[in-house]
Amino acid sequence: MERAQVPVLGYLVRLTGNLAEARDLLQTTNLTAWEKRADFEPESNVVAWMRAIAHNHYRNAARRWKARETVPLLDSDLEQMIETRHEEREQEETRKRRLLQICLEKLPGRQRDAVEGYYLSGHSLEELGDTAGRKANAMAQLLHRARQNLIDCVRKESHQQLDHDNLTELS
Repeated sequence: MERAQVPVLGYLVRLTGNLAEARDLLQTTNLTAWEKRADFEPESNVVAWMRAIAHNHYRNAARRWKARETVPLLDSDLEQMIETRHEEREQEETRKRRLLQICLEKLPGRQRDAVEGYYLSGHSLEELGDTAGRKANAMAQLLHRARQNLIDCVRKESHQQLDHDNLTELS
């Protein structure tokens, strides 16, 4: 849920046009997400899940605002445009995560273990070094090489994917 705070707040600001309203809706969204955490599928996208909750809270709030005779900040066309852009961003994020996963699997074993230990499990360089029988400095160098390999791989895979997509469109 923590990772979703900034993207969901940004989404709500775009919907409401008001930071205070967006923050209030984010708190309501967080409460609902926490209450329904058992319904969340661990393999799914927490940001998308929370944005859907936020969108429902926004719609409910918009109805209340309308009942108080306030003017909604967005008409339905603009709201649809925002939703479409959000979906495009989500698809792009999914594509990036897929590319990163492909490239992570291509890393040499020690580099992959270091990346997973440091970034996914949250171990410190010292902890990784102790486990691997190496100094923290050596682990930092290993992580640096792994990050560079990931960057190079993602660029290469992304270009290959673009080339493939362009060839498919021409067919």
